[in-house]
Amino acid sequence: MREKVLPRAMHTQRTFAPEGHSVALARRFVRQALEECGADDLTDEAVLATSELVTNAVVHAGTPVRVALDVDAQGLRLEVQDLHPHRALPLGVESPSDDAEHGRGLLITSSLAGAWGVDYSAGAKRVWMKLERGSDSTPTRTPPRARHETEPVQAAVGVVELSPDGVVRSWNHDSERMLGWTAEDMLGRPWRELVEPLDRGTTAGNGADVPSWAGQRWQGTCAVRRKTGAAAQVFLSRVSGAPGEASTMLFVPAARRALLEWPAPQARVAAATQDPLGLREDALNRLGFNAYLDLVVERTRDRLSARAAFLLLVRDLEGDFEVATVSGLDNALRGVRLEPDAPGVPDPRNPQLPVVLSDLAETDVPWLAGNEVRSLVVAPVVMEGRVIGAVGVASERRAGFSDEEAVLLQRIGSVLAPAADRARLRVSERERRGWLTFLSEAGVLLAGSLDQEMTMAITGQIAVPRLATWCAVYLDDCRGKPVLQQVWHRDERLTSPLRTALARTDPDRVGESSEALLRGAVLNIPLLARGHRIGLLTLGRETRDPLQGEALVVAESVARRAALAIDNARAHGELQAIGEALQRGLLPVSIPEAPMFDVGVAYEAAGERTLAGGDFYDIFPVGAGRWCFAVGDVCGSGPEAAAVTGLARHTIRALALAGFPVAVIVERLNSAILDEGERARFLTLLCGTLEPESGGRLRMSIVTAGHPLPSVVRRSGEIVVVGRPQSLLGVVENVVFVPEEHVLEKGDLLVAVTDGVLERRDGKRMLGEEGLRAELAQVGDLPAQAVADRIRRLVGDFAEDPPADDMAVLALRISPTGTISADSSPE
Repeated sequence: MREKVLPRAMHTQRTFAPEGHSVALARRFVRQALEECGADDLTDEAVLATSELVTNAVVHAGTPVRVALDVDAQGLRLEVQDLHPHRALPLGVESPSDDAEHGRGLLITSSLAGAWGVDYSAGAKRVWMKLERGSDSTPTRTPPRARHETEPVQAAVGVVELSPDGVVRSWNHDSERMLGWTAEDMLGRPWRELVEPLDRGTTAGNGADVPSWAGQRWQGTCAVRRKTGAAAQVFLSRVSGAPGEASTMLFVPAARRALLEWPAPQARVAAATQDPLGLREDALNRLGFNAYLDLVVERTRDRLSARAAFLLLVRDLEGDFEVATVSGLDNALRGVRLEPDAPGVPDPRNPQLPVVLSDLAETDVPWLAGNEVRSLVVAPVVMEGRVIGAVGVASERRAGFSDEEAVLLQRIGSVLAPAADRARLRVSERERRGWLTFLSEAGVLLAGSLDQEMTMAITGQIAVPRLATWCAVYLDDCRGKPVLQQVWHRDERLTSPLRTALARTDPDRVGESSEALLRGAVLNIPLLARGHRIGLLTLGRETRDPLQGEALVVAESVARRAALAIDNARAHGELQAIGEALQRGLLPVSIPEAPMFDVGVAYEAAGERTLAGGDFYDIFPVGAGRWCFAVGDVCGSGPEAAAVTGLARHTIRALALAGFPVAVIVERLNSAILDEGERARFLTLLCGTLEPESGGRLRMSIVTAGHPLPSVVRRSGEIVVVGRPQSLLGVVENVVFVPEEHVLEKGDLLVAVTDGVLERRDGKRMLGEEGLRAELAQVGDLPAQAVADRIRRLVGDFAEDPPADDMAVLALRISPTGTISADSSPE
């Protein structure tokens, strides 16, 4: 058994400038001083407290800092003094924020020290602490309180000082806050009256209940009575004083025992032989990933007396290193990406060996610029033969680390590997879920458009900036040559210059171009749809680092989705163009000009993107001054109805131009519809002819086959419904239709409509014949087109919802001064 050697007495002190690197200098001063006087067992606690207290003084006071050490056989007194006495320290110790690098000075001091305090004078403020030896020659302390990453800790710690006979001599504010008893209630009262042991082998005070290991320190759970009478479960720790002596108790709610709990001495010694940082075996489970990694980096920094320390983790999706956590460096470095061959990361040629950079003046490490470091050691973190990260330390001195310290850092990396790998995998899993969401949203966006130009624009917006700095979409022409279609840049101001640069560059050589906007990593992904290439998706990045790993897989998946969406949109556009051309063929090319009357028409097909439906109109000359007109309505809608519309319109034209009378035209059209068999549709039709007579009148011959009867508005204002209902077409064979003759005088107005006008509804209210009649009563001498437009507005304004049926209106106004032209014939 190794003989215990008591340290020799020593008093030493040193003053440090209010600069960031003073923290590392102070740690080194304390470590060297304690090792020289033989107080090695006090070193870890003293260095950790020094690091935090000097940091607080430098950051918050901003004055020179004096560190003083007094060592004797009983222990150590450490004192840190700054020259800012008016900046008082809070006695109620609170935990720092999650993103704070420091701010734990008093929290750590209260956990480590047997006694501590703050003294103020006119010119200075001193924070002091004592580390005392117990019977086993180990310092009496509690480890720094742990934080759980998902449950922020309110660092309320009850402090109770007891006399040798167990009477309360001191009661702090946190004790009052947790239990309700004030200091006035408790001073002079026996502590045992409030406490009942719960853990076997745990003492509640200075009695005979001895814990499972003897000595001044012990810990355990017990019930303490609140002032309200209810019991509170607390975790109790005696940090100084043996049984029968004056002692100090610390307590916290039982659920937060990790704030005070320490392992048994033998467990701590065993852990120290396995873990160079001396961490508890259950530290990761207690703290969670973020707090654990922060603690490891902080301990690494202290263990190697470094100016700074950091942890890098490999990003699976891109293969880059990312700064996961830092100590002593600018917090803005967290999250910074480093390429695999960047300086200051493991050497890709020998990735499992430490990297030692003795002088950063000779080897530039840009990402550490401005952090006042001169030398660097980086050790890889290896898991199952694969480098998953790196742990590094930096010094403000040239060649600041020895070979032995590099080996120690390598051991730290080995200990860190399992936790780092779990943290890395958790980040990767979160990113993978993010990519899946991204792909899902991209698919929804692309599927929502059937316009080719819009689909290509959406592709660019999806790719930029998530996958690339800029993006271009090419479509192959009939010879298979890619033609530039869409260009998208993260900075919209550069979109036009980028298009110009791409237009004069072969897409296969974009990556080789000398154009400034095209420099960087360029990736061409073929757009493949239904087994053939339709174009290219070109992605450009500002850096030379190409897409790789899962990011490349995501880019290729986006390209596949975009190719199919673009091809679908192109096919839809072609079909739509064909459909629109066919629909336009169902309607007259233009409104003809007649010598004795003017014509007005209004037409609207129900449904989006529908140009022609089941309703139709037509008017055309048939020779010798005669004209033929028709207004019809095919039952149903869609392509089938449109097909019957085309059949009806062209049949009427052909028969009328051949000289057949109106009744025969309608009869033969009925037979043609019935001959269509299953494709046949019912058809209502108003068909008529106009023939000039003397005196500027027109003789009208009409057949109304199941169609709404037309109206004649006389010049006097009288409204007359003409014609008589006859059988609709496409129902009965061999129907004989009888024409009716009417005379239209000068100034008369003939109006024919389909049931899309008369059956326009607003709830239970319908426009009907009365509504149309009321509108016609107000048209006066308006031209025919103005009358048709008024009827269109009447239908549109009748209800808020768009019309659900096709509508056709034909208006003919007999000219009051027109003359007969017997030579009128079709051109």
